Amino acid sequence: MTAICSMIIFQPHGIRVETTEGRTILEVANEAGIKINSICGGEGLCGKCRIIIREGKQNLSPPTEAEKRVLSKEDLANNFRLACQTKIEKEGLIIIEVPPESQIDRQRLLLRGLEREIKPQPAIRKLLLRLKEPSLIDVVADADRLLGAVESQTGLKVKMDYEALKRVPHLLRQGKWRVSVTLWRDEEIISVEPDFSSDLYGFAVDVGTTKLAGYLVDLNNGKIIASASMMNPQIVYGEDVITRIKFASEDEENLKALNRSVIEGINEMILEACKEARLSPEKIYDMTVAGNTAMHHIFLGIPPNYVALMPYSAALQSAVDVKARELGVKINPGAYVHALPAIAGFVGGDAIADVLATEIYNADGISMLIDIGTNTEIVLGNKENLVACSCASGPAFEGAHIKHGMRAVSGAIEHIWINPDTFEVGYKTIDDEKPHGLCGSAIIDVVAEMLKTGLIDSSGRFVTKAETPRLRRKGNSVEFVIAWKDETSNAYDIVVTQNDVREIQLAKAAIYTGASVLMKHRKIQPSDIQRVYLAGAFGNYVDPQNAKIIGMYPDVPLERVKFVGNTAGSGARMTLISIDSRKTAEDLAKRIEYVELGADPNFQDEFLKATYLPHMEPGRFPSVMAILDKRSNRL
Repeated sequence: MTAICSMIIFQPHGIRVETTEGRTILEVANEAGIKINSICGGEGLCGKCRIIIREGKQNLSPPTEAEKRVLSKEDLANNFRLACQTKIEKEGLIIIEVPPESQIDRQRLLLRGLEREIKPQPAIRKLLLRLKEPSLIDVVADADRLLGAVESQTGLKVKMDYEALKRVPHLLRQGKWRVSVTLWRDEEIISVEPDFSSDLYGFAVDVGTTKLAGYLVDLNNGKIIASASMMNPQIVYGEDVITRIKFASEDEENLKALNRSVIEGINEMILEACKEARLSPEKIYDMTVAGNTAMHHIFLGIPPNYVALMPYSAALQSAVDVKARELGVKINPGAYVHALPAIAGFVGGDAIADVLATEIYNADGISMLIDIGTNTEIVLGNKENLVACSCASGPAFEGAHIKHGMRAVSGAIEHIWINPDTFEVGYKTIDDEKPHGLCGSAIIDVVAEMLKTGLIDSSGRFVTKAETPRLRRKGNSVEFVIAWKDETSNAYDIVVTQNDVREIQLAKAAIYTGASVLMKHRKIQPSDIQRVYLAGAFGNYVDPQNAKIIGMYPDVPLERVKFVGNTAGSGARMTLISIDSRKTAEDLAKRIEYVELGADPNFQDEFLKATYLPHMEPGRFPSVMAILDKRSNRL
């Protein structure tokens, strides 16, 4: 009898599969509905099914002769394999990364968010200079001649970037003493060119725990001319912030690996956007980056170790400008990268960007901003006062720790509804493909639907007397069938288990507890909240009614709930376009009061109560209870 592998995890899909020895990775992937390129039909000839073994290579077969022909020695040394040739030989955990070039389907990533028109005031500008040619009676050095011309034209005494300086002698003569210079903040010449054009481009990046989003912007008018996105390559080192911090803390080389992976990902997005816009990356003269504090530190190569240790201090709170070349970012060699400031150890520049984009800092009425992710940030208040916290909501909404959970790729079930009389299930998949798993929005739907139909009670426990073949006992647990195997692209039924419900309860409880603590801190009732902004790629696809039914956010009328998309990306673009926005961001970092949830004496009690559906104290959710009270006694 063949042994069972404890688990294979496919990244970046986030799908976990139990399987047997002797099978190839390609076979397991196909069964799990993960589409990997394989033109030759698994013969090891085309080399299109390249994968990377991130963990557990000792549990796999050694490279075959076919792999040695297709893959270089360097590829094999870097743990590249062919999925069709790699067999499972031993029991144990295996983590597989399917790189973009091997993926047939790609995750749906939301790039755009709430846009706010602002006047372009970039940190860079160009000057056209005409210099007097040197002679035997005028032997001023080339660089001094250039700096003098800038001062003569602008009145500014500026310095010059070292890389630009090295090119000055040739460029002045190549341009016949007519050149253009790019000034950064009217302080430094960062680029010298032998011809003049008004081209002025910048790149803004949202470094999320799960995804990266990049925007190529024309800084003359503030318009996006190209964009790119990808899964954060760091995900193979851990799905959440804490896991990555722990990994980085174990060894200096680990931090370098995390840093290198995100920089490489950003460079890939830059190339993709520039290719679309048909311009050289050297034409990008400025860049801004927004991310949570851990992502910010790792991007800059700063150890994030102490962010996760009490009292959770950041290494750097203020904004910072670093030369792109020092970070390995491949844009103009003299360009700077501006990293947005952080609020605290777990509330970073992405939250600042959210606040900038939604402009809640200027509002008269009370607003609550919830940026839902593996690390959820909440900001509450108005122009008088803003408070913020961070919630460890975890990766459940990304499909992790859910039996048949997956990320939002083609074929993922994204919405679910259950007939209250027959318990039959309806669902919608991304791209209307055959289903092969559940993404986060569907998991919220199914918990809400099961609560409404009486399949689970307020504690989240399955009510097993329901008369439907979809509800069944499996070993010591209970599960509910969403899609039968003959409907799916898999060889098994897609189900929701008792453990899956528990994972969603924990995740939603973390978010609600954060909101509740902030409301108590500000002495605010749900009725006082004029607007709830749901931000982030995940938040944009959530059914707001179902999210409220399970108790994810306070009982606020649905007409006050607004989806704002990727406002972290919007805010990053605002700081790229306008130095005034950078100043506002700095001011917000000092002005927003951080509330550490763990320091609240009632935190554990609040969290425990919030694990109930919608809450242990139903009076907090009157509108939800009105819906649930309409349930007939079917069971």
